[in-house]
Amino acid sequence: MASELPQSGEWEEVDINQKLLRIVAIVSGRIFVGPELCRNETYIDSAINYTIDVMVAVYMIGLLPVWLRPFLAPRLPFVRKLEKRIQEADDFLRPVVKERRTAMQDPSLASPDDMLQWIINSEIKRGNVDDKAVAKLQLSVSMAAIHTTTLTALNALYTLAAMPHLVPELRDEIRQALKDNGGEFGSPALQSMKKLDSFLKETMRCFPLSAVSFQRKVLKPFALSNGQTIPAGVIVEVPAGSIAADGAIFDNPGEFDHLRFYKMRQSKGSQATGSAKAEVVANSQFVSVSESSLTFGYGRHACPGRFFAANEIKMIMANILLHYEIRNPDGVTERHKNVRTGSQLSPDHTKRVMIRKIQGDI
Repeated sequence: MASELPQSGEWEEVDINQKLLRIVAIVSGRIFVGPELCRNETYIDSAINYTIDVMVAVYMIGLLPVWLRPFLAPRLPFVRKLEKRIQEADDFLRPVVKERRTAMQDPSLASPDDMLQWIINSEIKRGNVDDKAVAKLQLSVSMAAIHTTTLTALNALYTLAAMPHLVPELRDEIRQALKDNGGEFGSPALQSMKKLDSFLKETMRCFPLSAVSFQRKVLKPFALSNGQTIPAGVIVEVPAGSIAADGAIFDNPGEFDHLRFYKMRQSKGSQATGSAKAEVVANSQFVSVSESSLTFGYGRHACPGRFFAANEIKMIMANILLHYEIRNPDGVTERHKNVRTGSQLSPDHTKRVMIRKIQGDI
């Protein structure tokens, strides 16, 4: 993080979206490709920009008449750019994959414990020895993880920049959590950062990344309890944003209360025991999914990577809170507004924040 954020001790205006993209790519890359490769600029560039290339290519193909797509799509510059991106990732990873495949022949050598190795192992079990398939799968993992995690962290930092009075309380909790757990960002320390967890969940409640959730395509007609029939072929979805702002579910839903879910966990949890207490705790966490908390989806198809993403975001936020001060640029008195595109809502990536490195002991 020190290589990405200002170190001078003076306030500096920062394009925090670009900084976070690189930080998230590097941090997640330690799990995806290992510590030796995660800082490689070729890897970082591919991890960040593959998603953008895919989205642009899909959009441009969608503009073509359906019957022309098989003929013209491969010739589109955007599709060729995407293919070039995949080839660059393959060129970068192929020597590494080959070296690992060779090392696997020696039972005395321990295999690396990262996503790249897991993919290699999985492909071997399937009988697939195509190294390019490994590169494609690795890029797919990055596509699912990098930008969504960055947007969530950006959402949180925009909120902190507009509400710097929240920082001391969160910073104190982080310090105590690390002190109680040997200074390591392990699972026990992260789990004890309950106020930070609540702040992140409240940020997603007030500033969701989508107005809807739980999108499903109806495969066969079915009748609701009120007699209404839903025909096959339509898309159904849940108004997650409206649910998060429902006064029948949340007290003072229009107010940002960074301790809303912390207090819910403390008060309701103290009144319950056994499985009931565990249920209260589970439903009040950042990663919780329920009928009133749909950020990560719902049911058996809820986002499986939310636990990894939540820990990653917590570690990034904790490090920023411990080592940096953050505020809005001069003259900006409100939180940067999120941008709406259809049902999608996202932090405005063009906005900037002021950051200053904390000098001395933390």
